[in-house]
Amino acid sequence: MSATQHETFSPHNITVLGGLLFIALIIGEVVIGPHSDEEVVVEVVDSIEDIALRIKPVVSLDDIRGNMSVATAAGAAADMSPDQLYQSACLACHSTGAANAPKIGDAQAWKPRLAKGVGVLVTSAITGIGAMPPRGGSQFTDDQIQAVVEYILDQSK
Repeated sequence: MSATQHETFSPHNITVLGGLLFIALIIGEVVIGPHSDEEVVVEVVDSIEDIALRIKPVVSLDDIRGNMSVATAAGAAADMSPDQLYQSACLACHSTGAANAPKIGDAQAWKPRLAKGVGVLVTSAITGIGAMPPRGGSQFTDDQIQAVVEYILDQSK
């Protein structure tokens, strides 16, 4: 036996290896748990509807737009107040400042825009500006867009 083999199989190394093996067995029993020869039976108690409800998205675009389809959006919007119009199309960006949209209530952000005139703001809202799509992504009429712009400006004084 060479000197290298003697050091490899020394009583100290064998004791350390045995201790590590013992620790691995203990951890294995704790993590894996006791073994059982019984089959594990999984009982399905949820219906397809329950599962579909759990995996349903929390918010969808329909929820943001008030569950209106594109075809009925303009008709349903005809009876909406400027606040309701704002809530259904403008709130997402103008309440958070998303894509650099000026926040409602922030007089300093609206001041330079208002200096150009309400007509310019309405035209920009109708045609779209920056990241804002035309009509804010809604099907609102020109009059409704003007009402929403005036509402936002009133809230931002």
